[in-house]
Amino acid sequence: MEDGFNHESFEDAVRKTHPGACYIRDGIISPDLWQKSKVKILFILKESNDCYEPNLAELINRAITRNPKSKLWRRPTFHNIGRWAYGLQNLTSTAPAFELAHHHRKSALLSCAFINLKKITGGRRATEEVQKFTEAHQAFLRKQIRSISPDIVVMGGTYNIIKAFVLPELQKVSPRVHLYEGTPFINAFHPACTVARPDLYDQVLNSILQYTEQSAAPCK
Repeated sequence: MEDGFNHESFEDAVRKTHPGACYIRDGIISPDLWQKSKVKILFILKESNDCYEPNLAELINRAITRNPKSKLWRRPTFHNIGRWAYGLQNLTSTAPAFELAHHHRKSALLSCAFINLKKITGGRRATEEVQKFTEAHQAFLRKQIRSISPDIVVMGGTYNIIKAFVLPELQKVSPRVHLYEGTPFINAFHPACTVARPDLYDQVLNSILQYTEQSAAPCK
């Protein structure tokens, strides 16, 4: 059991639905830095493409701290979420500059949590398989999100699946922000999509800024 979440039970359940598949653990990337972080951010994506590592959180940790040539840096996904992490962690009444977020993207990501809905590897454009997996294991995914207990959740192209199968209680409170038990969930594009990187950054940061401004506005 890790961070209050029982990966062993989840893995046993996956073995029954997907015999022979490799269960990939994920979650908090650096427990020490997570505890020290003033803003705890969880990123939720769909699945790992062609990844056969048993622990994705440890793989991300190594890529940041010891392996700058890791295959994780060959694609835009982790560069983008690292920028988003820095922006969200250092948000005031305005968003930090994109260039500053880019410079600090790896250290910011190290203090976050990251999970995939589908805990076994797959290929690109496999939304239907992710939906089937999520529906079959919705209770475990719900427990994992609650056990991580983040301050902010960023759903990278996963809002529709999460809303349908994991957290139907999500309530829309601004154009791209939904609340679950007081925690804001940002409905963002997938970080590997073809939208320009500064535009993706602005989408995430402006979404939370709009929500905080709206929340702070006096009721009429």
